[in-house]
Amino acid sequence: MKLIDVLWFEKGTSNVIAAFEVEKSTSIYSGILRLTDLCYSIAESDNVFYLVVPEKREKDVILQLSRPAIKNIHTPIKYILFSELRQHCDALCRFGDSHKIMEKIARSV
Repeated sequence: MKLIDVLWFEKGTSNVIAAFEVEKSTSIYSGILRLTDLCYSIAESDNVFYLVVPEKREKDVILQLSRPAIKNIHTPIKYILFSELRQHCDALCRFGDSHKIMEKIARSV
């Protein structure tokens, strides 16, 4: 867990409900593996995992998330583009009352 860039905890608990790996220049696959390891090490619930990446790496993210071993984990990994996060940051902070607000800008494979 300590290798994950950002963890979002359920209010008042130590239960992880969302995790974010920011992959600006490091390996997309290693970020996916860290999220997958986290997925298997915490209790199954309404968890959501995200990769946060620059636009130029989107094709690589899609390729890696399309791998059968990754697609078949019980908690899907979604991705967020830097530009989308930048563009909507103020609104997400202002109107978001839970981790589910990130679904508005997240993409799936």
